[in-house]
Amino acid sequence: MTGLTLRAVEQRDVERVGDLNFVAFYRVALAHGLQPGIASPAESRGYIRHLLTIDPLGGTLAEDEGEVVGLAWVHPRGPVATIGPIAVDPRVQGRGIGRRLLERAVELAGRGVPQVRLVHESFNGQALGLYLHAGFRVVAPLLDLELPAGTAVAPAPAPRTVVVRPAVADDRARLVARDARVFGAPRPQNVDLYLGRGRALVAESPTALVGYALGIGFRGTGYLGSASADDPALLLALVVALAAELASHGVTVRTLVPATDRRLVEGLTAAGFRVFRACHYMVRGGGTAPPANYVLMNGDMM
Repeated sequence: MTGLTLRAVEQRDVERVGDLNFVAFYRVALAHGLQPGIASPAESRGYIRHLLTIDPLGGTLAEDEGEVVGLAWVHPRGPVATIGPIAVDPRVQGRGIGRRLLERAVELAGRGVPQVRLVHESFNGQALGLYLHAGFRVVAPLLDLELPAGTAVAPAPAPRTVVVRPAVADDRARLVARDARVFGAPRPQNVDLYLGRGRALVAESPTALVGYALGIGFRGTGYLGSASADDPALLLALVVALAAELASHGVTVRTLVPATDRRLVEGLTAAGFRVFRACHYMVRGGGTAPPANYVLMNGDMM
């Protein structure tokens, strides 16, 4: 690895980086007897294109003599930065590439940023050791839940005083503000992406925004979140309604929720979701567990 170099990910790298990301996560899942979280190279490439849209300066790749052997992405949002994905070619793991990529991601997050977050798949002990050594700590358990494509989902009732409807452009400012309260920093670029290319529901009572849910799809997989509500029953109603809509279009739906939110977990499993895998919510710097009545955006921008 004497020729290892790190540089920014560019559009010309999408196929190579996407393929590496697929292989790395596919191999580690199979090694532990689990279903891979990324279904195909095409899905992985689509996700890399998405990351280049939302955070074009956040990607770093590791090259060894012109061959892509590693990937890391950071998503700076002022006082909060999130990291993910981080992937290393299985053929060269254990040689310090992941550590160097993680160090670069933290560097790109910004000097003195109060909090850096990531989601770790709990079965991956090697990655856990890397993150702990870099100063991250586990602050909450998470569940990655999955709703199979085409599942008929029974609606969860919302409070009578609340109107749930699709979001429109005029809701943008309130959505950004509400999302910033639960996430910890404004991220208008994320909200804009979901409003433009995904789906968004808002809940009003009677004119105040009391909840929202966002969702988006990538080549057969839909992702639910961010979502938040004043009331736990309303949060469940929003998430189930959006899940039903995505599933009706033939996509498998995934969502990342705090494992300690018993009402939400039980409500989603009753609606047809099943546990896909367990994860750790990890933080470096200040901060604790996710707030109450909150569904994370996804594993990389939670």
